[in-house]
Amino acid sequence: MKANVAIVQAGGPTSVLNASLAGFLEAAASSSQYNQILGFCNGIEGLIKNRAMCLGGLDKAQLEALKNQPGAVLGSGRYPLTPEGLSTIRSNLQLREISQLVLVGGNGTMWAADQVAAACPDVQVVGIPKTVDNDLWGTDHSPGYLSAAKFIGEAVRSLALDLWAMRNFERVRVVEVMGRNVGWLAAAASLAQISLPDYPPIHYYLPEHSFDLESFFTKVNEHLNNYPCMLVVVSEGIRSAAGNPIAEFEIGGSKVPGGAAQMLSSELRNRGIPSRSEVLGILQRANTWSVCERDRQEAIFLGRQAVEVLGQGKSKVMLGLPTEAIDFVEGGKAQLAELKGIAGLERPVDPCYLTESGIDPSFTTWLQNKMGEPLADANSARQVWELAAEQFVNKMG
Repeated sequence: MKANVAIVQAGGPTSVLNASLAGFLEAAASSSQYNQILGFCNGIEGLIKNRAMCLGGLDKAQLEALKNQPGAVLGSGRYPLTPEGLSTIRSNLQLREISQLVLVGGNGTMWAADQVAAACPDVQVVGIPKTVDNDLWGTDHSPGYLSAAKFIGEAVRSLALDLWAMRNFERVRVVEVMGRNVGWLAAAASLAQISLPDYPPIHYYLPEHSFDLESFFTKVNEHLNNYPCMLVVVSEGIRSAAGNPIAEFEIGGSKVPGGAAQMLSSELRNRGIPSRSEVLGILQRANTWSVCERDRQEAIFLGRQAVEVLGQGKSKVMLGLPTEAIDFVEGGKAQLAELKGIAGLERPVDPCYLTESGIDPSFTTWLQNKMGEPLADANSARQVWELAAEQFVNKMG
């Protein structure tokens, strides 16, 4: 008997979230095991309010377009999941005779998937990882991260060259990146440092290390005694030793991290140091021009693998990327992690990748290997930097 299957996109989108959906739909359409292929709209809210659309009729051109567009075509967002909501979801799935459910998202979504699986024992539930924050356990890295990392590397490199040009006017530039409570995205800015040999050291502040304002000022003064300008990269989620966010704001009734760069830049100006803040913002997860092709292919791969795993009768698992690179020509297998073991947990940057003063070179090497491609215009940026810095490197310009 053919099954009805549904897929949900939840949480913050990425540049390759729709690629996982496209991979899933391609595999599901070519399978003989499905009667209906549905997509619930706007994440968990759609599951609760029973808002769904038929996805079985998309043609090849539409699927190819999906692979190359950011956002979440089904609609995503955040929505509270309560016991009453779980009961409603169970009724909605029964009403539509859905026996297989796929949820694409981050650690919050995997927590929701685990809850739905427990509330709906007759439904196979499978998770596909997705997060630019890269804070999911159970996978070597998460789809969405590599593209965001590439964007950050290119953006910070450009900001570094711009700062160098304006060093007699602006001494310190503080750049804020996403990442919530972990520093994988901030660490990705190290791609900029290696692409500009001998550029003044870029300083990194990640949530994995507590932040102290006075120590920060000391570091700034030490740096400016040796270099004409200073570039600082801060994660939005940096916290004090007491665990308090350095900066946050409210949106939709919830407090979210953000504003650290503006706060630090203001404090520097109050101390007489010319400073400017830059927030890379939503483009980190929504750009189309810095998408890492391996990231896109991995997202498609996991979408296809979800159909295979469901066909094997598996449930209550999240698919993950193995440590070894996948051969997309010969094919490969996703690794599986039990939802209960990863649901709601956050994976910090591995301690081996962090040093007291910044990012260990082994991290940047790891990231470059995972990306499998250089930053855009890497050679020309290096040549321009060498020309600009010829008379000034390691000197006060």
